[in-house]
Amino acid sequence: MSAIVNQGVLGGNTSLIVPMGIRMMVVVVLGMLGGLLSIFAAGTVSYRMGADMRSALFRKTMSLSFRDVDDLRTGSLITRMTSDVQRVQGVVQASMRLLFRFPILFVGAVSMMLVIHLGLSSVLLIILPVLIFSIVCVLKHVYPQILSIQSVTDRQNTIVREFIAGMPVVKSYVNEAGEFDRFKANNDELVERSLRAARWMLLLGPVMSLMLNIGVAVIVYYGARLLKLGEVNVGDIMASVNYMAQILLSLLMASHIIMSITEAQASMSRVDEVLSLPDDSLASGEGDVSGVTDAILFDHVSFSYGDGKGKGGKVLNDLCFSIREGGTLAIVGGTGSGKSTIAHLMARFYVPSSGTIWMNGRALNGYDEVELRRVVGIVMQDALLFSGTLRDNLRWGNLSASDEDLLLACEKAQIADFVRSRPEGLDYQVSQKGMNLSGGQRQRFSIARALAGNYDILIFDDCLSAVDVHTDSLIRKELAKTRATKVIVTQRMSTVRSADWILVLDKGRILAQGTHGDLYPSCELYREMCDKQMNM
Repeated sequence: MSAIVNQGVLGGNTSLIVPMGIRMMVVVVLGMLGGLLSIFAAGTVSYRMGADMRSALFRKTMSLSFRDVDDLRTGSLITRMTSDVQRVQGVVQASMRLLFRFPILFVGAVSMMLVIHLGLSSVLLIILPVLIFSIVCVLKHVYPQILSIQSVTDRQNTIVREFIAGMPVVKSYVNEAGEFDRFKANNDELVERSLRAARWMLLLGPVMSLMLNIGVAVIVYYGARLLKLGEVNVGDIMASVNYMAQILLSLLMASHIIMSITEAQASMSRVDEVLSLPDDSLASGEGDVSGVTDAILFDHVSFSYGDGKGKGGKVLNDLCFSIREGGTLAIVGGTGSGKSTIAHLMARFYVPSSGTIWMNGRALNGYDEVELRRVVGIVMQDALLFSGTLRDNLRWGNLSASDEDLLLACEKAQIADFVRSRPEGLDYQVSQKGMNLSGGQRQRFSIARALAGNYDILIFDDCLSAVDVHTDSLIRKELAKTRATKVIVTQRMSTVRSADWILVLDKGRILAQGTHGDLYPSCELYREMCDKQMNM
């Protein structure tokens, strides 16, 4: 442009204008193509990187111990896997397009101004320190605001998730107004903090534009005086003004990238916090142990969710019991006595704080992941089914199970009539969490899923609470025919009485153990539980 003005327009060499214009157009087209390629590359890399991060987080979450999941909380894990990854992904995309571009623009523009005229470039010595100082001041005020916005956003996600999950409770207590006030208070705080950060960030544009225009005015004024002295040409002044614009653009890019990186820093640390947690892998290597012939044996097992003190005090204390292969163990006790915790320890969802659990003659920590999941099947207290067909849900325990095997498991779980009554049969579509099924149906399908797995040990964690007494009795008769060792956590004494061995828990300790005939006359708590249900 400088050559066109100085030589072509002012110098009268009009033949120079066309070839120089063509060269300028070629550079513009190349720049456009480069920009399009950079957008494509940045988008491809950033989205694939985001997908890799989400996959890594999801895979890591599956390998975490239940203790780590409890500490992190479900809502926080969802936030890290979605919004935190998205924020980091956005920064990578912007950085690939701008992070390497603005230094080149900045250095190139400054260098070219120095080449054109040292006197005109001296304006930069005044403008640049002011611009850099403005960027530093804005970032200094914005950074703590961004960190606080992240914590408020987490709290907002938790509030929304709690409300959606607990909507029936909220409506039953007519507490919609209270929940809205809680949401509104946090939402207002989020808006206030976001606006506070945005006000500082918005200052940057006007300040830089002001400095640019002052710099342009100084260059034009100073350039006019140099023009009179014959030291510069008009084209040089025009080029210097354009280079000032390039410098401003590069600094705006720099401030944008720095702010984006600042926003993503908290998200990246939260993602890294999950990825750096140790895997809850089951290490094999203890082998068979002679002398332990029972299907399940607890040898002085204690457990606490925390450090054993305060809120994390011992949930189970010095448990010793066993059950023979193919037998039925029933576990009863009051609320909070540790019944479900025993079931979770048997499934190795948690590791005992002390003591050893033996299964089929091997220490529980001697099984690897695949081995243990083939040996132990568990039916949870909360019957959870996944969206998809009934066949997909029932095959979780045995992927090679035929439709006949699945229907047989449904027969034993007293839910086959429901399957046959549907035109789709096993292709019946289950909605998310099985919400198109009743609570009793979900529980029976969960039992059928476990029975289809042909496990050596079956654990039933109070999984018949939504089933009527008659159906409960029919299911128990079918379970008695299976070869598997059965552990039943229940409050129904009709189920307990028929068990081969009964544990009575009280505050994490074994109050008594034995058969129904042994416990009824000797254990007051057990006798009270039986009498109350018989009189109901």
